[in-house]
Parts: sequence; structure tokens; C-alpha cells
Amino acid sequence: MKLTWFQHDNCTTEQADELLAQYRRRGVPVERSLNNDFITWTVSARLPESNHPPRADRRWQNRMWG
Repeated sequence: MKLTWFQHDNCTTEQADELLAQYRRRGVPVERSLNNDFITWTVSARLPESNHPPRADRRWQNRMWG
């Protein structure tokens, strides 16, 4: 399975710390970098990419509409 970088932009320090902790707990490679404004962070996580699009949720489809 292919791995690609997913980015969370413009995170506060608290949000970035929480995202880092959650990703590291799951064993995902993660990086944090300071943005050009020196206030917000960008958190990058290397996540698996699927070849198939996600399935539509069936509970939002009415049987009458097909």
C-alpha cells in the first residue's frame, strides 16, 4: 500500500501537540513544522493511501431513490 503525507495546516500549539500524541500512539510517522507566521504549526503524518474510493454510507440513501 502506498504511503503519502497528509497535512494539518494552521494548528495552534495545543492542537499540534494533541495530533502528534494521537498519531504516535498509533505508530504513524509524524512531523511538526512552524509556519512562516511563527504562531501556527503544520503537522504532517504519513498515512496509507487506498486504491479504491471510500464506500458511500448506506444509511443516507433512501430505497425509493435507488
